[in-house]
Amino acid sequence: MNKGLLVFVFLIFSGMEVSWAQRISFSTWTGSDDIILTSPQGAMPGLNFNQKQAAITASSEAVVIGITDGQTVIYEIEAPEGFDLVVEVDAPNVLALEGNAEETVPFQLRIAYNNQSAADHLSGKGSAIELPLGFNTIVFPVNRRMSGAPGPPPTPEHGGYTRPKAKAYLYLYATLGPIGAVLPGVYEGNININVSFSSYD
Repeated sequence: MNKGLLVFVFLIFSGMEVSWAQRISFSTWTGSDDIILTSPQGAMPGLNFNQKQAAITASSEAVVIGITDGQTVIYEIEAPEGFDLVVEVDAPNVLALEGNAEETVPFQLRIAYNNQSAADHLSGKGSAIELPLGFNTIVFPVNRRMSGAPGPPPTPEHGGYTRPKAKAYLYLYATLGPIGAVLPGVYEGNININVSFSSYD
């Protein structure tokens, strides 16, 4: 089965002197080149809450990155037309202080996708389909069928034939907080994203 994995680590600094850093471990693997994952934001995109609110301190309101904000993480998924994709996201509901897992800040990831042949990743935000809060797995065709019965099965590759490809976009955005009376320091969490072809098992 063709599968890709992306891993993010978000680090948030809080306290009187507020600064921001992030370590992102990015790796992909597939059984073939049929699914290609890239980000228009570069090789190491990350949710940066300090770009949304410069000073993040203890006992403060939640910081929200919405789907239309520039800080939203975007991934382009390129795969052969006519196939359904499974996207599974594993995210924590808190970010924990490095070295002290008892100190936490609430973290709530949101997910949306666009498989409607958007002209580009930015215009795709306007018609993206947002998953209900708490949903972390979605199955969708790489390119949406407009209406009617599903088309015929994809043509198998043979001879010099190569299946045409289509693009879908994945959008990741989140809420950090509200932030309680926590210790200053580095708060981190891991988000795993798996993309594969649906087998309908």
